[in-house]
Amino acid sequence: MYVSVAAAHERAPAVRSVGIAAQDPRTRIRLAGTLAGEPDLRVRAAESSAALIAAGDASDLLVLHLDADQGDKSALIADLKREDEELPIVAVCESSDRRNAQRVVDAGVDGLVFVQQRPFALAPTVAAVLAGQTVVPRTLRARVCGPSLSIREKQVLGMVVMGFSNGEIASRLFVAESTVKSHLSAAFRKLGVRSRSEAASLILDPNGSLGPGILAITPRD
Repeated sequence: MYVSVAAAHERAPAVRSVGIAAQDPRTRIRLAGTLAGEPDLRVRAAESSAALIAAGDASDLLVLHLDADQGDKSALIADLKREDEELPIVAVCESSDRRNAQRVVDAGVDGLVFVQQRPFALAPTVAAVLAGQTVVPRTLRARVCGPSLSIREKQVLGMVVMGFSNGEIASRLFVAESTVKSHLSAAFRKLGVRSRSEAASLILDPNGSLGPGILAITPRD
């Protein structure tokens, strides 16, 4: 069967440019190597996003390595998004701490991969983000989509945020203290936290994706 050169070209996937920003040279090599085998990607790497721009790289997607020793990078991501809100960003996090990872997601990344998952998760994440999807590890799914709390869980969490003890909450809601503990355990699981302080910090975080509004009781409740 004869196929014209023009028709074959039309069916061929477009080659997309991916910029990799990582300060550590060995990390740049590993990240680039993970994507090097993808036939529809052209990969360039530099020590920073600014260096990629200075080199004249017009990336279709940026892979940004976040070193655990470099502190909170959410501000950097927010700045990159302000400069070019259409630029998809995939963050590769050295730390698997869910609080810091959530801040990165809240700052506007389109995909997130923990470094332990890089060998098998980076290429599929890049492909999905280039296709217009948002991709996060399963452990962050509930917090990205927003937890669905019951009325009692909202009431109990609201009092936790205000500093009440379990006994004080039980007294005000006219329930047993064990019931309060049960509601807290369920709420902690939905929020992805393990303590009262973590729950309160998450709800009160001004840069977070939840905020006190998560505790509002609406007609649908």
